[in-house]
Order: sequence, then structure tokens, then C-alpha cells
Amino acid sequence: MDLKALIFDMDGVIVDTEYQDFSIQKEFIKLFNPHSNYSDKELLVLVGKSYLTLYKLLQHFIGEEYSIEKIEKEYGVFSDVKYSKFNYRELFREDIIKILDFSVENGIKLALASSSKYKHIIEILESCGIRGYFDVIVSGENFMESKPNPEIYQATLNELSVQAEQCIAIEDSYSGIEASTSAGIATIGYYDSRLPLFNDKANWKVGSMQEALNVIQSQHEF
Repeated sequence: MDLKALIFDMDGVIVDTEYQDFSIQKEFIKLFNPHSNYSDKELLVLVGKSYLTLYKLLQHFIGEEYSIEKIEKEYGVFSDVKYSKFNYRELFREDIIKILDFSVENGIKLALASSSKYKHIIEILESCGIRGYFDVIVSGENFMESKPNPEIYQATLNELSVQAEQCIAIEDSYSGIEASTSAGIATIGYYDSRLPLFNDKANWKVGSMQEALNVIQSQHEF
């Protein structure tokens, strides 16, 4: 493989926040719909969604009497309080630095394509001390539809000036894997047993960043 670039998702890949996000979303639903009794399996549909899609899903679980605008405002306040207590450095998957260093040493470009807001992305990357590694950062807030729509990946490829077949993505959520593979990008799927919603379209399934590095090295040498 003529590997020219790696594209990372952020939540659930670089930082172990996907499960934290899921917990916050469940708390929010319970706050506004205290009589709800949804199972985790039913609520897994929330994982890895762009903001607009998330607000629509929250509305579905809370009730149509709450407008999307109301949910967006209330969830923003609620989640900001929760996120302010996070120590992103503690949630950082530090083994990723091995992948980043390998990429720099071998002239492989690095990008991040996340459904999170740009300000939040920068906050996390700076907290983890890895902002300087990335050549391209793309936020889902710039798209009408983020993941699973492949547009965010297509835009990232354009900014990197590489072809899909010259790239590997690292994703964890069903929607993220759907987006990257739909863009024609070979994808490493990071599996989290706490959120057992895996998309088998991923080319590889790994349970650690060391395993992901092994895949990247094997493809770079191919």
C-alpha cells in the first residue's frame, strides 16, 4: 500500500471519551424524561453522531414537546458542566504517540476528522500535547450532515491532497466506520466492549493502539 496519510477520529480513539459521552447523553435523557426506561442497547444509536443528528435523537427519546432548539440549548449547558470535570490527559490513549511518531518518521501525513466542534477538538489535542502532529483538522460542525455521511472524510482527503486508496482511517463508532469506508478509505476499527456496536465494514478490528500500529506498519511495508 502506498500509504500517504492517516486520518484519526477523536472521541473513542485518541481519548477514551465515547463511553463518557454516552453516559452524559443517558443522564440528560433521564433528566428530561424521568419515567423513561430505555436500555443501553436502544440508546447505542446515540454513539458517534453529529450534533444535529444527536439533538434529533435526544428529542426522540425525551419527547416531541421539546424543540430541537430547546434541546440544543439545554444539552449544551448540561454537557459543558459535565465536560468541565474531565481530565482529558487521563483519558488520553498514550500509545497513539507511537503511531504519530512512526508517521512523522515515515513522511505520512496526519489528519483528524471529528464530529466534535473545532474549539473542543483543539482543547483536547492541546491537553494531550499532540496538537502539533496534525497537518489537517476537520470538524463536523462545518457540515450539514457529519458521520455517517462520508462528506467529512472526502473533505479531509481534499485538504490532505491524497487519494482514498493512499489513506487509512482509525475509527471506533458504527457511524464513523460507515463514513470512512463509504469514502473508500481502508479503516481500522477500534473495538470497545462497553459500546458493543461494531461495524463489520472495517478492514481491521483492533483492541489496542499497539495493534493499530502493527496494522499500519504492515500496510506501509506492503
